[in-house]
Amino acid sequence: MVGLKWQFCFLFFIALGSANLQAQVASKKLNKIRLEGPAQGTQFHITYIASDSLVRRSEVDSILHVIDLSMSVYRKDSKISLFNTDSVMSIEMDQHMAKVIEASFKFNKLSKGQFDITIAPLVNLWGFGVHKSLIAPDTAAVTKAKEFVGMNYLKVDHKRLIKKKKGVKIDVNGIAQGYTVDVLADYLERKGVINYMVEVGGEIRVLGSATGQEIFSVGIVQPEDEHGEELMTAIVQLRNGALTTAGNFEKFIKYQGKKLGHHIDPKAGFPYTTNTLSVTVHAKTAMEADALDNFFMGMEPEQIMATAKKLRNVEVFVIYKNKNQSIQTIYSNGFGKLFKN
Repeated sequence: MVGLKWQFCFLFFIALGSANLQAQVASKKLNKIRLEGPAQGTQFHITYIASDSLVRRSEVDSILHVIDLSMSVYRKDSKISLFNTDSVMSIEMDQHMAKVIEASFKFNKLSKGQFDITIAPLVNLWGFGVHKSLIAPDTAAVTKAKEFVGMNYLKVDHKRLIKKKKGVKIDVNGIAQGYTVDVLADYLERKGVINYMVEVGGEIRVLGSATGQEIFSVGIVQPEDEHGEELMTAIVQLRNGALTTAGNFEKFIKYQGKKLGHHIDPKAGFPYTTNTLSVTVHAKTAMEADALDNFFMGMEPEQIMATAKKLRNVEVFVIYKNKNQSIQTIYSNGFGKLFKN
């Protein structure tokens, strides 16, 4: 579940005064504890504040392993890989897959079909999936792959996920990494952690301290076209909620002289060609932000702003190219309140 997450430059720091720490936990000294390691083809980083080690690396690895066995398209022994086998028409979902599939139907409806997990045949065709390809497909190949794309080809019956058409395959990479962040964050909270930042491949969720201080700062960056360098665009401060980004710089394909990003229009069958370069979303959960940033990439900046305005507790920051091909930014009023003073 590799995500496109170059947009974040993480500045992990915690600004908690000693007096406030003592007020939180009597005379116990609180420590900043960090856990990190490989996860879903990328890395995870967890920072939390506690008097003792409440969560260990082995516990995190165990959670990640279970999720991979459920939804990793890169594991041949995962449930999703089994479902994607042509001879298999249905599977019994575990709790992780069931939650992600339920949310996928929700965002498919919200996006009017633009968020679609049956896009796997197109993702693979364009070389962005498990099966890499150095040759861009022609229109005939795209048309053929589109025959198996559409959430109407999926059905949920209690715990079973059913495909209505042989050849349908799913890819939940546009939502599952955010879901993983939420699972880890919820686990920390169940263990009694009240100050933390969880990050997997650039997807973030945080919970602030009871003192009300601004704890975590996150830098949003953009690549500079000419030299390929990353330039700091903005720094935001988070007390709670999730922050995710989708962009089109890191994973792309050359097609008819153009550089096309890896976000594919499930209806047209081709990568999006909007002026939007990246979208950063702040929402309550990482799964919601992850799903939203993916289908926002198929919109022009003003469309993104208008759509986000209709959604509850959703704020956006967009990097785009204007008509003169200069890089500009636009953001919602609520997102502007997150900027570091």
